[in-house]
Amino acid sequence: MLFTPNITLIGIDTPHQTDFIIDRPHGEGCFVLMCFSTPFFTRTLTGMEFGEPGDCLLHDPLFAQYHGTPEGQKEGFRNDWIHMEGTGIKELANQFGVPLNILIRTGEKHLLSAYFRAIESELAHKKPFWQQKIGILIQDVMCLIGRQHMMKIELEQYTPSEREFKQKFIEARATIHEQFAQDWTVERMANLVRLSAERFTVLYQTFFHTSPKEDLIARRLEESKVRLINSHDSIEKISLECGFNSIYYFSRIFKKRVGCPPGYYRNRTN
Repeated sequence: MLFTPNITLIGIDTPHQTDFIIDRPHGEGCFVLMCFSTPFFTRTLTGMEFGEPGDCLLHDPLFAQYHGTPEGQKEGFRNDWIHMEGTGIKELANQFGVPLNILIRTGEKHLLSAYFRAIESELAHKKPFWQQKIGILIQDVMCLIGRQHMMKIELEQYTPSEREFKQKFIEARATIHEQFAQDWTVERMANLVRLSAERFTVLYQTFFHTSPKEDLIARRLEESKVRLINSHDSIEKISLECGFNSIYYFSRIFKKRVGCPPGYYRNRTN
């Protein structure tokens, strides 16, 4: 059965006066999800805190809400927010590791805007399956927030030097995966982030839990599997176009990693 929450209110980029304070000592009576695009102060499980643009909050129905604009700000706080009812909301938050009543730092002030606009559109037009679609969108939102939260926790476990390189490695890995057929040596990969091959390998293992070469081989094998079942190209042609210089090496490593030879894999799925 699909998750279908009841959306009672929704606001996108809502402005507030500088002296306006949300003060709900007994909670809202429903789950309230917010993403702020400006500085703000708020009450959380740990007490009063100052929030930053991109911070998200998921309040449970009974949590005492209290948030407003910090002193000295020329404009009042702005946020995207949604009020939700449904027995599955807490379970969904738990599933994706989204904590209740705690600031979740994302650094992306419009993180949820597009999702909330889509929900607003579903509420307005009520096309077939609109309730199910809203449920899917809320699941996507929870997944996104949970992912951002886990990535933040992961980042805090790195040393300052490792944190400095994390985004560069993500971009380098994306480049390598997009250009998987090229002749990538570890030295060439390391040049993308201007590090030695040895240091690059250590950090790559830290960030992605695999070596650069193993990761590249896995990417090439995934691409070869797609081409084997979606084209009539010869196995030799596919192996070369996926970056394997020898069909014998390709066949051997394919069988070792996938569990069967390339030809058998193609025939089995056709």
